[in-house]
Formats: sequence, structure tokens, C-alpha cells
Amino acid sequence: MTLFFDFVIQSASFFITTYFIYSLLGRKQKIAYGLLVILILARLIPILQNASLLAIDALILLIVYDVGPLVFAAMIFASITGGIPMIKMKRKRVIKGISDDIQTAWKQKITAIIVILGSLILGVISTLIFEKMMLYTMWVVTVLGFVLGIIIYLQTSKITKERIILLVGKDKESMYEFVIEQKTAKLTVKDFFDDDRYIIDFIGVVHVIDQNKRIEKDYLYWLATSEQVSIQKPLTKLINLSYVDYLDHFEKYHVKHLWFEALKTGKLEKVKEKLII
Repeated sequence: MTLFFDFVIQSASFFITTYFIYSLLGRKQKIAYGLLVILILARLIPILQNASLLAIDALILLIVYDVGPLVFAAMIFASITGGIPMIKMKRKRVIKGISDDIQTAWKQKITAIIVILGSLILGVISTLIFEKMMLYTMWVVTVLGFVLGIIIYLQTSKITKERIILLVGKDKESMYEFVIEQKTAKLTVKDFFDDDRYIIDFIGVVHVIDQNKRIEKDYLYWLATSEQVSIQKPLTKLINLSYVDYLDHFEKYHVKHLWFEALKTGKLEKVKEKLII
């Protein structure tokens, strides 16, 4: 039973640490997976180097209990963040490690709750099992995970509306929108535009902050073609876009985040711009 709890606690700590780095570095999956691979190799290589000195059953148990928590943490991380970008059963476009799938505010909020509860459980179990330096290490992981979960939850709680904005044309002449329903966990391009003849580029995210600090969040995609494209439901024609004058800030093969504050006059003021890739 002690080995089981140790396995679970290590898996949770590795997941929390990986997710913290993933969130801190702009949701770049490849960096997070690179960290996990390095940690797995760091534990696996010494075991394999001494494999000839161990019985086969002892070798298997050592791999399971020493490397297994990292592998399990990677599986949890993959399920939450939408899979492993380097391994795809079907063709899927990823720009330099940034997936064009949408992890909605609802999914981020659920993830935050899981991280918060997981951190508390991790801290309690660690206190009962570990001592000295290992205990202090687990406490640090617990605090980091708890703080991360609180930050993510508070940030996502401010989001009151999410939309997909599809820009069509070489110069973004036409605009379409799709309002994301509440409690939607994840969306892919095919959920709002399913036509393999065209390539749609994920180009950025816009946050519009109102006077009460509530946020409307738009995910921008661009279908850069001079052809006449038939746009079907669930997308609908969009006539007005409050930040239309800033659309030239978004470019093909780049992902940029823009933050605006809504003024009392009804106009928007850009307060922050961040190039993700």
C-alpha cells in the first residue's frame, strides 16, 4: 500500500510541476513533453545500465515504480492538454508546438479545480508518508500546484463569453463568428469548419476587458484565400468587430495575443500585446 501511495503522489507531483511549466511558458506542449522525456530518461538509463545485475522481476518492478509515475503523469497531462503533438493518428497542424485546438475557459476551470484538490490531497498524504527533505520537496510542489490552480481558476472565472472569429480572404475581407456554448470543454477546427480543401491558420487570441473587469475572449482563425468560400453553420456572418482596425497585427504562421480595455466611450484601448510564436 505504501508503494501504491508513493506511486500516486509522485505522479501527481510530476503532473503539477509539468502543468505549471506548461502554463508559465505560454502553453507550449513540446517544452513540457521535453521536460518529461528528460526526466524519464534520467531515471530509466541508470536502471538499464544495471539491468544485467537484476533479476527480470526485480527489473520490471524497478521500472514500474521508478519510471512509471513519470509515464502516468505524462498520460494525465496528454489527456488534459489535448494529446501529444509529436504523435498523431490523423494529420493535425501544429505551429511550432502551439495546437490550433481550443482549450475553453470551462476546461481550464475544471483543470484548475483538479489541480487545487490534487495539491491538497498530495500535501496531506505526503505529510503522512514522507519525512525530512522529501517531505519539504512535496510541500513545495503542493504549494506551487495550489497557487497555480487558484490563479487559473480566478482568471478563467472572469471570462463571460468566448467566440471563434473566422477571417476569410487575403486581406481578411469577410468575418464570421461562432459563439462557444458554456461548459464546452474543447473545440477543434472541424467543429466549426469542415472542408479539407482549405487550410485554416490559428493566428491569435483577443481579450476584451470591460469596466467591471469581465472578459470576452475571441479565438482568431484565418482562411487566407482569394476564392469564393461557402461558409456554413455554426458560423454566422459578422458585420461589426470592435477591434477590426487591429486585425493587421495578426499574421500568417504567427500566434499573437492582444488585450483591450473597453472605455466608457465605447471604444477600445490596446493595453498589451504578446507574440507567442
